[in-house]
Amino acid sequence: MTISKNSKQAFVLYVSTLSGVLIGMLVSILNTRNLAPSDYGDVRYVNNIIQMLSGIFLFGYFVSGSRSLAIAQSKEEASQIKGGLVTILGLTVALMMICMIACGLIHHYILHRDFAWLFYTAIPVCGSALLLNYMNTSAQGDNSIYSIAAARLLPSAFYLGIAYWIYTRFGASSWLMLVLQNGIAMLVLSAIIWYNKPSFKNLKQTFKALQEENKSYGLQVYYGSLANVSVQYIAGITLGMFATNNTNVGFYSLAITVTAPLAMLPNIIGTTYFKHFAHESCISRKILISTFSMALLSLIGFVILIYPVVGFLYDDRYSDVALFACILSVGFTFHGLGDVFNRFLGAHGQGMSLRNGAFISGAIALVGYTIGVYYYGIWGAIFTKISASLAYFVTMVVYYYLFTEK
Repeated sequence: MTISKNSKQAFVLYVSTLSGVLIGMLVSILNTRNLAPSDYGDVRYVNNIIQMLSGIFLFGYFVSGSRSLAIAQSKEEASQIKGGLVTILGLTVALMMICMIACGLIHHYILHRDFAWLFYTAIPVCGSALLLNYMNTSAQGDNSIYSIAAARLLPSAFYLGIAYWIYTRFGASSWLMLVLQNGIAMLVLSAIIWYNKPSFKNLKQTFKALQEENKSYGLQVYYGSLANVSVQYIAGITLGMFATNNTNVGFYSLAITVTAPLAMLPNIIGTTYFKHFAHESCISRKILISTFSMALLSLIGFVILIYPVVGFLYDDRYSDVALFACILSVGFTFHGLGDVFNRFLGAHGQGMSLRNGAFISGAIALVGYTIGVYYYGIWGAIFTKISASLAYFVTMVVYYYLFTEK
């Protein structure tokens, strides 16, 4: 029996992602056992702002670069595209550092938060989210699945070992956790990016080609990303702004962490077949049936296991996370399934469809994560996540069928 290249890559990416999730769970256990809920919430609050800003600063170029890599005619052309993208990456990291200074000043002088100084400690390491975004987006364009696998697995693995040794010997604190986790991620991801051999020849010509692709495709996806992906981090910010401390930020973020793997399996399939989708007129029936079946089985297994798993792994102070995660699991399953159709549409340059779907989902999220959180707290955030994910799934399916009918 011959196994196709795509099937092997999907298996490798799935195993590495699953391993990364398991290590991520160990990381969350390590972090929560060494910090009180409010201190852990401070760390997640700062990271949520970094994640949100990283989506704002991309301007669609990584998405455009991914599509350009998928249709590149030679390895040399692909290397030059990577060089242009890495240059853009460096500029966005510098912009992120400036914003960390601004965030520190705003939280100190306007919002009067005691943890404002954490933004200053994060300045040297605030680019980790941007580097990971670069790998997850651009590497799928030239089918560098093993690089994506390494990017999802290695940072957490290195952090787990190093942090455990440091915390047991010297203790943990919010600033140390923030710097250590993001700093290790930056070093590891930088090495992976360099290993993929970007070329900085003909940068002017590369920028021009990326700009043209960005106008027709990347910007549309970027606008949608602002309305959907970046907006999702608002809940991890408003939960802290509308409360006296960041305890609920920690609970919600931890629930998101343990539930997010449900969206990863369908996402992995879409990522693996991205280059393949670019040359197909529709998603095969076999891929759809297997994806939906695995997603449903994963959801059922998650709901059955989440309570005993959280009770066994986490401190009693975090017991409410099991209930939050159980309800959020529905939203993440729908979001992951929507990603499969998203990847197909993206491979065919349907940026307007991706943008419009994200606008609908993002509008729901924006209202829920502000007004809903203000009135209903963490429950407002949870049901907003489910509603936004369901809307995203429905719109991706509708645009997929509209495109394939043509």
